Amino acid sequence: MRVFLKTSIFLHILLYSTWLFSLPWLDHGSLQVSTINPHYLAYKDGTPFFWLGDTAWELFHRLDRQDALFYLQKRAEQEFNIIQAVTIAEFNGTGTPNVYGDLPFIDKDPLKPAITPGNNPDDAAEYDYFDHMDYIIDQAGKLGLYIGLLPCWGEYVIPREGRGIFNTPEQTYSYGRFIGARFGKYPNLIWILGGDRLPDERPDGVTLWRAMAEGIADGVNGENNYNGQADYSTTLITHHCFNSSSQWFHQDAWIDLHSWGSYHADFYLSRAYTEAEHDWLLPSPKPTLNAEPAYEDHPLNYTAGTGYFTAFDVRQIAYWSVFAGCCGHSYGAHPVWQFYTPNGEPGLVRTDWKNALNFDGANQIKYLKRLLLSRPLLELTPDQSLILAGQAEGPGHIQAIRGNSFAFIYIPTGAVTTVRMGAISGDVVAGWWYNPRTGDSEMIGTFPNVGSLMFDPPGLSPQLTWLQTGRGCDWVLVLDDIAKGYNEPGKQ
Repeated sequence: MRVFLKTSIFLHILLYSTWLFSLPWLDHGSLQVSTINPHYLAYKDGTPFFWLGDTAWELFHRLDRQDALFYLQKRAEQEFNIIQAVTIAEFNGTGTPNVYGDLPFIDKDPLKPAITPGNNPDDAAEYDYFDHMDYIIDQAGKLGLYIGLLPCWGEYVIPREGRGIFNTPEQTYSYGRFIGARFGKYPNLIWILGGDRLPDERPDGVTLWRAMAEGIADGVNGENNYNGQADYSTTLITHHCFNSSSQWFHQDAWIDLHSWGSYHADFYLSRAYTEAEHDWLLPSPKPTLNAEPAYEDHPLNYTAGTGYFTAFDVRQIAYWSVFAGCCGHSYGAHPVWQFYTPNGEPGLVRTDWKNALNFDGANQIKYLKRLLLSRPLLELTPDQSLILAGQAEGPGHIQAIRGNSFAFIYIPTGAVTTVRMGAISGDVVAGWWYNPRTGDSEMIGTFPNVGSLMFDPPGLSPQLTWLQTGRGCDWVLVLDDIAKGYNEPGKQ
């Protein structure tokens, strides 16, 4: 453990952040599935919520108090609202101590948390692994950020590498109950089970996760009775792996929203929209989420020399997923999720995590959130019938979604696109080009809302007006019922 240096700089940051960022759970109530549209999330008062997450899996394990606050402040300024982090980290979380030399468990036993009396950060004998998590969750809350908390990485329940520590549902229930009781007091907590592993990779895997979910809810509620029943009204829970959690848990009472990942195997993976389309059509639907897309600056298929995902890939996957029906999106940067430094594991990483916080994609992803919240989000429904011509396979796939009085059409490679009019309300519509690189809009004009219209995206920028098609020339066509008087796209 280590004694911390407290400086006026950090106090200034804390005071500044408390003033700048609102606390939405106080302003609008708890976060839940929308009662108006079950495909989306909203606060208790009905205010729509757009999930904009960052994958910070190693946050609790690798950062000290100073760096954790620096990271959280930066992501809050970039308009992220959920930070996804893991209690028992992927990088040998039971055997490698955190930055202060603390392990989560005694003898790697998840039923023996290494808890010490007191929580004074200046006293190495008091400040333990879970105290450090408390600090980070609390600081996130002061910045208006939710923590998407994984109780453990999937490996510890569904082992592929021999690091499993859970073998019975009684164990996962008891550990879930400990975690729920310890952190359930925080209003800025969302629970994420899983972590890369498919639940049915071991015969009893589904049962183990269900028991952990029950334990979390009982821990939050102050109960202790593993009987297959719990009050899940006080928790918001999902499950993360490659395939959508709807494959195993759609009918389960504990799961509020589904998640999945398009991952890092190749460019232009159609999974970014087909998984969302599948979940949208389920009976008794739930919100769904691409919780692990291709990370910015991640090597293609985990292999050197194959190329790296860029800000364009980040944008394309995000707009594909959200316009196919996701309730938000999670961003990731390869150096950031693992908080890479030159003295850490190489992992095919090309820069340190602090530099990576300013990747182009990290600064551009907020424009998707702004666009969705500038129109009645809870009216949205995917509608590919809007696209009459211009549709293409692979990188040129166009994705469309609309509300009652507006429509968004993502055109990733600048293709001329013919649109079916009359799908939204109004005799006259206004057309806009929304720039996903800058968040700026330019008015196209007004048009009768009948028949079909052809739209030709502009050049990449005022400096590159001739560059209209190809990789990176992505635009969003916005159509509005002019009678609604909507603001410029992206302006709330």
